[in-house]
Amino acid sequence: MSMKFLSSLQSLPPKDRQRLLALALVLLALILWTWQISPALQTLRDMPAQLAQLQDQTQQLKLMQAQAQALQKSPRVQAKDARTLLQKVATENLDNGARLNIEGSRATLTISRVSAESLAQFLALARTQAQALPIEAQLQKFTDAGATKTNTPTDLWRGTLILSLPGV
Repeated sequence: MSMKFLSSLQSLPPKDRQRLLALALVLLALILWTWQISPALQTLRDMPAQLAQLQDQTQQLKLMQAQAQALQKSPRVQAKDARTLLQKVATENLDNGARLNIEGSRATLTISRVSAESLAQFLALARTQAQALPIEAQLQKFTDAGATKTNTPTDLWRGTLILSLPGV
């Protein structure tokens, strides 16, 4: 098969052989570009953004590691103290938008009309001060158009959150 191809190639006029060779070179260049060079150049272009993203993730992981180590080193809170601290944190951060019910080692927080910032602050303080961990959440986000004086809609949360208390 290859002998027939070579003999037919040799029988072509020199101009046709040059054109065929040029076409083969263009085809080879196109194949190399498509499967080798273009993906490598795309990877090279994307590398700075990927490195920045990885550095951000690394910083977040280091921050979470430091928080975890601080929590591990903090002294264990007694059950009675945890209840008192959780009640205090709920009262200070959630105002009248929440009701806390503590039974045994579980605390059920029922919220209505609580902002995301207040809820996040409550959860952070509940974890660090009372060492209470959320184990179940059924929350709904809703928009309250009349909540602010500027008449801009405000996103609020309602629902229940169950927390596990330490040391019972």
